[in-house]
Amino acid sequence: MRISLILGAIAGIALGTCLVLYYGLDEVGDAFLTAGWQGIAAITAAHFVSLVLCSLAWRVLLVGMAPRHARLLFFWARWLRDSVANLLGIVPCAGEVAGARELTWRGVPAGVAGATTVIDLTTELLSQLLFTLLGLAVLVAERPAANSTLWAGCGLAVATVAIVGFVIAQRKGLFRFLESLPGRLGLLQAWDSLSEAESVHAAIQHIYAHRSRVAASITLHLAAWIAGAAAAWIALRFMGHRLPVIDVIALEAFVHALRAVAFVVPSAVGVQEGGYVVIGSIFGLSPDVALALSLLKRAREIAIGVPALIVWQVLESHRLWRVLGPSTRAGQDGYCGVEAALTPGRKGGER
Repeated sequence: MRISLILGAIAGIALGTCLVLYYGLDEVGDAFLTAGWQGIAAITAAHFVSLVLCSLAWRVLLVGMAPRHARLLFFWARWLRDSVANLLGIVPCAGEVAGARELTWRGVPAGVAGATTVIDLTTELLSQLLFTLLGLAVLVAERPAANSTLWAGCGLAVATVAIVGFVIAQRKGLFRFLESLPGRLGLLQAWDSLSEAESVHAAIQHIYAHRSRVAASITLHLAAWIAGAAAAWIALRFMGHRLPVIDVIALEAFVHALRAVAFVVPSAVGVQEGGYVVIGSIFGLSPDVALALSLLKRAREIAIGVPALIVWQVLESHRLWRVLGPSTRAGQDGYCGVEAALTPGRKGGER
């Protein structure tokens, strides 16, 4: 799997580079520079609206006692989760693991943190299906003769079957098996001691029993997709291209659907750029503007992601330093201190 991810990343980078060179480095650069720092700042600010909605969609899945400042905690966990996924995409599920780990450090049981993460991923995918369906409806209504309509419909049908199967697998006990794998692989020792009440599978069943919360999560994620499309609309305005909002929603819906399908390519490098070129042409975007839009979104990911990764590393270093204690830092009882530091949810000084 790791080899396929590396090969996918290399192929994606090559594809993106070829697209920029083919359609003209100067033309793409001019379109990008037209937006400038003001454009990057504007779409970054607009993206935080989407980020807040995604964090609320995750938070609403936490049933029962919540830690202090839960909304702020889930906002930070979601920010970190997206940043790790976008900038460290070569590591599978690294963003989800990092986000869930932040929850456990603030008192959320490991099984519950894992369950909310899994169901949040599911509700996000389901909302993306609705978002893609909205984009398909726009495409059919405005351009019924477009050849891409049939392919988009087929892709939507395949994705629907895959997601429904994933949901059914969760309900049928898939995570009873999966929850034991991290411990077997030595990746997360805390999972070995989970009781049945704290297990991922039991927590998933408990959350799914609250259907109103699941529905609320889907709704909030759908609002987040639309807010993300608004950020793209703002970017296009800064580049001097005023597409109707409904067209930008359809464009974003299909590009994000392509990103979801191309999961083997880290951060969908190259796939996103190609998607903007092909799908953007349907809505009248020239290739240089489409590529500049994709590069603006990449710049936004860096602008948002790098600070989160820096803060995360500072927090992890502080936790390790605090848990080790003076005696351990001097070299005494080092093994136990490191083991405690790497186990989420354990307090400083516990052995």
